[in-house]
Amino acid sequence: MKIGIDLRALQTGHKYRGIGEVAKQTTDRIVQLAYDSPEDISFIFYEYDGEDPKELLHLPVGLKYEVVKLGVMPEEDLTAGKLDKLRRHYAGLYGSPIKDSGKSDVFLQFDYAFGVPKNTRTVLIKHDLIPYLFWDKYFESAWVPFKNKAARTTLRTLFTNYKFSRTLRRSLRNASVIVSVSESTKQDVEKFFRVNAKKVKVARLGVTLKAAKTGASEVAADKLPTKPYLLFVGAGDARRRVEDAVAAYNNLKADGMDIQLVLVGENFQTLENIPNPVLRNAVMSSSYRSDILTLGYVDDAAKQDLFRKAIAFTYPTLYEGFGIPVLEAMLLECPVISYRNSSIPEVGGNHIYYANNWSDIKEQIESIMSLTNEESDRRKKAARLHAERFTWDSTASIIYQELTNF
Repeated sequence: MKIGIDLRALQTGHKYRGIGEVAKQTTDRIVQLAYDSPEDISFIFYEYDGEDPKELLHLPVGLKYEVVKLGVMPEEDLTAGKLDKLRRHYAGLYGSPIKDSGKSDVFLQFDYAFGVPKNTRTVLIKHDLIPYLFWDKYFESAWVPFKNKAARTTLRTLFTNYKFSRTLRRSLRNASVIVSVSESTKQDVEKFFRVNAKKVKVARLGVTLKAAKTGASEVAADKLPTKPYLLFVGAGDARRRVEDAVAAYNNLKADGMDIQLVLVGENFQTLENIPNPVLRNAVMSSSYRSDILTLGYVDDAAKQDLFRKAIAFTYPTLYEGFGIPVLEAMLLECPVISYRNSSIPEVGGNHIYYANNWSDIKEQIESIMSLTNEESDRRKKAARLHAERFTWDSTASIIYQELTNF
């Protein structure tokens, strides 16, 4: 039996984000399960030319596998002409999206955007429906360039929007099995795309303190917080209302609380370069801007240390497919404050502090800081025990069962 796995998620911007983490953690375990199996199982890894994604994995010595090279990443292919680009688009939208996918008896796809083949049984991991549900925040309207008589921009915008919708719907339709990372995402897939419930399985994600292989460097000592601090870890896109955490922080400072706010993630290299304009303006206009620290992307050891020492992890999100950072914080006994929606209650249960707005965040922080040491320790331990129930072994086992169940 040959199991094909698309590793391209480990060669793009997803490499050190949610999809990449799922790909690394589950691929390692799926490969080990197959390696330990008495059955004759080998692998075919599908990847772009260039940087080797297998360097981010822990493959057993002697594992039987072959590699299918899929060429240069489209955005890096400077030699591609218009005809080459048209062929690539056609293959992705209407033809066979992945070369030699038929060589695999079963195919594992972590990112629908790379396409789901029809010529073999495919298991698709569905993380969320964020771009679909927050369309206006991720896609431009063609109406503005149309009104300005910018024909080329209008057509480009229409095609971009069509490509996303077509690829998503085609991937969901072509997949033999859709493995959702949460019950919340499963319900969204069934509701918005009328997918048969029998086709969608749930494999909740896990959490681990084992450091992943990353290219991040250590944080310089002079950039670390010097006061008690609130922490945010993640992307600063519009569905993450980090500006609400900033507002809560501002009001706590105004009340005389001498604390800092630490922002961690690839969107937070510097204060001035935060890509989300609403959040950037909130930070730049803060009267306490000097105590808002942007650390950018940090390695796992630094991130875990920041979780352990924080007053609380503030995660005011409007939607999550799962919410790995919530589990990470709980496992490291860091109190979590988040909004009650999508998968957050499914992951956090009764062990996190829920809020609806910045004022609630402020009140929850004050509540956390008013706890006795005994009560604080009790709540942190209960949250950690809850988080320990979510394991990557369980996630990978469910996916592996779907891969070999035919």
